[in-house]
Amino acid sequence: MQKSRTGRRLIATTLLSAALTAGMVACSSSDDGGDAAAEPSANESALGTPNKATGTPVTIGFVSEGQSQSIDVTDEIRGAEAAANYANEYLGGIGGHPIQVKSCQALAQPAVATDCANQMVQAKAAAVVGPTPGELDNLVDVLSPAKIPLVIHSGTTQKGLSSPGVFSLTNGTAYFAISATAAKDEGLKNTVGVAIGVPGAEGPTRQLGSLIWGNAGLDFSVVGIPPGTADMTPQISAAGADADNFFVIGNDSFCTSAFKAIKTTKPNAPIFAIDRCVTIGGGSSIPNGYEDINVATALNLSPDAPDSQLYSAVLAKYGDGAKFGQLSSAGYAPMLGMIKALNAAKVTDPTQQTVMEAMKTAPPTEYPLTNGIMFQCNGKQIPISPNICSADGILAKATKNGELTDFQQVTIDPKLYATPSA
Repeated sequence: MQKSRTGRRLIATTLLSAALTAGMVACSSSDDGGDAAAEPSANESALGTPNKATGTPVTIGFVSEGQSQSIDVTDEIRGAEAAANYANEYLGGIGGHPIQVKSCQALAQPAVATDCANQMVQAKAAAVVGPTPGELDNLVDVLSPAKIPLVIHSGTTQKGLSSPGVFSLTNGTAYFAISATAAKDEGLKNTVGVAIGVPGAEGPTRQLGSLIWGNAGLDFSVVGIPPGTADMTPQISAAGADADNFFVIGNDSFCTSAFKAIKTTKPNAPIFAIDRCVTIGGGSSIPNGYEDINVATALNLSPDAPDSQLYSAVLAKYGDGAKFGQLSSAGYAPMLGMIKALNAAKVTDPTQQTVMEAMKTAPPTEYPLTNGIMFQCNGKQIPISPNICSADGILAKATKNGELTDFQQVTIDPKLYATPSA
């Protein structure tokens, strides 16, 4: 019996590793994603009652891609540092100990990421935090043997899903499960996935999509279309003849062409898409823009949400010029989430050993900027990986211009990830 469970986990881990690592890398971009980065609002009343940390400092690492010739995501670092500074003055740091953030820029280079990890070992960091690292395996290769906890927003490489000491606070596979769950809830029966036609995205989307939509009781098929295809109408018209909804996965330019073809061939069919598909102002060539497209996402950045008001106030006071948006939130949320979990576990002497144990035993904790999604890193959230700390995700509606509204938490049934017995 144990052999069967292990086999199922290995099968699923392989699927997820392929689908989410290669697929999301193929779909990534160097800009600020689909949100409108904005100046934060300085409402200090949202910060709460001061509770200053006064103990001996504890070093927490943070690794970001940083700034190179092709990218600039340094707001991730500013967001993480802002969260730590807020915790130091209002949450008592970690167990009364002020947090000193040691940041390192991986520059989207594996060798540099390895050097960053080695710097964290030398600095005796009690933990290392990150967004969704592009060089996750390089960090794992150093930090896991050193028994330094690696706490990230999400990560879906095979090593990230299976190596000891890695904690993915959100479900990096939720893009698929959110869309399948929503389609089922709406009474839809036949989903056609429109995937960017590169090996790292199309094949894995077929595998993972068939698994999840099949477990939801829905039909699922995939049409892969080469990147750069301006008119996808013939392919989508043929593949979607019997479809009553579509799921689109790709970068923003690919998705724009897909949306145009879908709205031309089946204007009334619901569309589900990943958040990378939507950019502010990018839908001008799409009939009626992005209006009513369902967007699977990880964070709720609605300015009116209570979480967003705290986040905005923290950035205004401690963000060093960071903008309210996808980039700074990718540093802010995992840093603050980890701090809250450790304090909920009542850590009083934060070391590598005590932080590792506390992350495993902390009670359910609300993940920042989700307005209600809980994470718990006890290895029991999704049966295919002990390192994923939460199952659920968020579904939003896009406006014509690309703003995301009407954020709704989607409760994901872990049974959607059930795989055939090995």
